[in-house]
Amino acid sequence: MSRAFAQPIRTPRTFEAAIEEILAGIERSRLRPGTRLPNEAELAGQLDISKPTLRQALRVLERSGVIVVRAGKGGGIFLVSELLPYGAVEGNIAVETNAVVEVLLGRRVIERAVTHAAAAVASRDDYAELERVNGLIAKHRREPGAVGRADAMFHAAVARSAHNRLLADSMRLVGRQLSPLRDIFTSDDAEIGLIVDIHTRQIRAMRNREPVELDTVLDAHFRILEERFALSVGQTWATMFVRRRRRPQRPFEPPWQKLATLGDDYRAQAWLEQTR
Repeated sequence: MSRAFAQPIRTPRTFEAAIEEILAGIERSRLRPGTRLPNEAELAGQLDISKPTLRQALRVLERSGVIVVRAGKGGGIFLVSELLPYGAVEGNIAVETNAVVEVLLGRRVIERAVTHAAAAVASRDDYAELERVNGLIAKHRREPGAVGRADAMFHAAVARSAHNRLLADSMRLVGRQLSPLRDIFTSDDAEIGLIVDIHTRQIRAMRNREPVELDTVLDAHFRILEERFALSVGQTWATMFVRRRRRPQRPFEPPWQKLATLGDDYRAQAWLEQTR
C-alpha cells in the first residue's frame, strides 16, 4: 500500500471510532476479498490506539462478516467481503456496547467490595505504594496511554492491599475487561488532576476506615470512566447507567463489623486473620 491504510482517530478513542476508520480504510484502499489488512501492531499504530481497543473493534468486524482473523504462521487480518454490511456492524456495535456497560456495572460491585476489604487490612507499606503509584499519573501525564496504565496500576495496588489471592484475581479479571477502555483517558490537565485528587481521597478514606466517605469517593471514581464511555458513544451517563441500577447502593458494611457489633471480638479477629 502506498499510503497508510488508516488514519489516527481524532475523536474519543473507542472501539466504535476504530471500526469506522477501518471501514473507511477498506473503501479508500479499494480492497478485494482475501486481501490482507495491516497486521495488528501496524493497524494499532496507524489508528493511535491500544491493541486491546483494536481487538475489540476487530471482534465486532469479524462477527459482522467483514473480516476474518487467522492465527499462526501465514495468519493475519483478511477482508471477507467488499460489500460492507453496515447494518450488521451497527447491530454488533450495540451488542459490544451493552457488554461494556455490563463490565462497568460489574466493576462497581467487585471493586467496591475489594476496596473495603483492603481498607480493613492494608499496611503502612501498602498505603505508601498507593501514594507512589498515584504520583505516577501526574508524572507521566504527557506520555500517550500512560495515564490509563498508571490508573490500572493503582487499582491493582488496591487489590494487593487486601492480601487475599481470590480478591486480587477478581480485580485482575476486571482490569483485563477494562483494558480496551483505557484509550478513553486523555492528557487534559483538569481530568488528570481530578483522577489524582479522587485517588488521594480514596487513600485517605481507606486509611481512616470511613466506609461512607469511601463509597462516595468510589462512586465519583467509577463515574469518570462511565461518563467518558457514554460520551464516546453519543449517550448520557444517566441513560446508560442509572436506569440499569434499580436500587441505590448502601454503604458497604463488612462482615467483621457485624460480628464486632455483636460483641464477638474473637470471631471477628478470626475472620480478619483468614483474609490476610
